[in-house]
Amino acid sequence: MSAVTSRLAPSFLPATGVLEMTYRCNHRCGFCSCPWYAASGAYRQRGEMSVAEWQAVIDRLTRMGVCNLAFTGGEALLKEGIFDIIRHAARCTVEHIETRDGALVSEFKPPHLYLLSNGTTVTPEALEFCRDVGVQLSMSLPGLATLREHTGIGDADAILGKFRAAKALGLKTVVNITVTRRNLPELYQTIAAAFLAGAQQLLLNRFLPGGRGLEHRDWVLNAAEVRQMLDTAEEALTDAGRFGSVGTELPRCIVDPAKYRRLTVGTRCSAAQGFFVVGPAGLVRVCNHSPVDLVHVSELDELKKHPYWRRFTQRDYLPKACGGCALAAECDGGCREAAHVVGGAVDSPDPLLAECGNC
Repeated sequence: MSAVTSRLAPSFLPATGVLEMTYRCNHRCGFCSCPWYAASGAYRQRGEMSVAEWQAVIDRLTRMGVCNLAFTGGEALLKEGIFDIIRHAARCTVEHIETRDGALVSEFKPPHLYLLSNGTTVTPEALEFCRDVGVQLSMSLPGLATLREHTGIGDADAILGKFRAAKALGLKTVVNITVTRRNLPELYQTIAAAFLAGAQQLLLNRFLPGGRGLEHRDWVLNAAEVRQMLDTAEEALTDAGRFGSVGTELPRCIVDPAKYRRLTVGTRCSAAQGFFVVGPAGLVRVCNHSPVDLVHVSELDELKKHPYWRRFTQRDYLPKACGGCALAAECDGGCREAAHVVGGAVDSPDPLLAECGNC
């Protein structure tokens, strides 16, 4: 381990790669933003990469400094050979660079590994695998009484049982909750139930229309409901002595992140900055909400020249109505890809702002 004062990044890629293992899923979530589930059928599904191809991708990404790998889908656990893929990632070595006591510290070690699942496919063997390999497991719980309405399958008690089983194994888990107008009234109870069952952290997402979610635009929260969501989560986290984060950015004019102590709230878009996505067929996108395929992962050197990628890396996407805002320096006007999907352009207003009339 060595400490330095300056360091060139290993590559232009963000530190986190979100790897969509498969198009397939055993749920039919009404809030799902996967572009291949849009009713229009405009997003083309191609042949999924094999286990060996995914392993080669992981080799390349870790060589390029991608030190966080999140395995998702679809439903990641439906991918044949998923454990072999993740186990291969755990055997890789990547340089981790962080600041400690004012200096940059470099360590070569395996990447941080994350598995995002809807929970119903999680078996005892999967829990033991995550524990043994060092994978942080996140399971979805979009409501208690409303879970079946949101997912079309399963029940909350079964998912809570998976959290209890993980806790018994000593495996720390994250509860992932997408909040809609339908489950907002039971949000406190949902968070509390997950923590009582053994979840250690909360990942909160507001519902953003895209994919299958375009059929449920009436589920989108308005500004007052977003603040209710955040306040409710902060209360539940405080009562439980836990911490959480909001996975999708919010417009700064809607919320002040400094208000929250237990809940981390972001107002800047992380697409192509903090993370990027490799889809099931190996095509790169700026984020999981995006329906825009850029280049194949085998052509990563071309990615940094792609005009769509550059719009995100250069933050050339602020809505015109936000241009004169005093808060523009700390805000990207909300989710840019949700704005693109709903408004037709990457610099369209966030669906939240379009609804509340701020833009």
